[in-house]
Amino acid sequence: MSENLTHPLLAALTEALTRTAGLLRVPVEGVRVLGVEAAQWPDGCLGLPEDGEACAEAVTPGYLIRLHDGFTWRADEHGNVRRMRRPEPYPDTEVRLHYSVQGGIGGGYTAYETDSWRLSEQEEAELLDLIDAADFFDVDTPMPTHTVYDGITTRLWIARGRRAHEVLRGNGIEVQDTEAFHALMAWAAERTPPMFPRGVMDLDGETAGTP
Repeated sequence: MSENLTHPLLAALTEALTRTAGLLRVPVEGVRVLGVEAAQWPDGCLGLPEDGEACAEAVTPGYLIRLHDGFTWRADEHGNVRRMRRPEPYPDTEVRLHYSVQGGIGGGYTAYETDSWRLSEQEEAELLDLIDAADFFDVDTPMPTHTVYDGITTRLWIARGRRAHEVLRGNGIEVQDTEAFHALMAWAAERTPPMFPRGVMDLDGETAGTP
């Protein structure tokens, strides 16, 4: 996709991804791009004026960037991201999950994400039971006590309604977890693709060097 993007759009997309990842408290790799397109905004405020803001009454070219979880960003033609439309609050019953594993020799990475819309009713009920049994939103995330070179780090981020929490586990993090928490992590791990070193997978999802 990057071959068809101009430099300003690349800059805008990078900023939108970074800011969205910060708001969701997930790695940038976990933010999915739904669409990027050129736009003609009706005014200098890119069609989203703030209360009492005076906007130049002139058509302003730019870009519309749509990311997952309902975030949309508006940029001008120079790639400056100047407006964001936040998603509507999620119902208290809706669950979202992002699980990732990274590190090891070669710097591997893999991830899995899902939500209430993609899960079957049975899967969603199972996941909610695991979250409740593990008291996930009260699980501690201690800082690493020491550095482990080529260590593995696992992240589990879950949001339920407006409540969100992230837990890190891996080499150098010493903590005693409950069996219920291990069961929740295993549920996500079972659905996660194998981890490959960064750069090993080509655009078609095939391992480099595979006949």
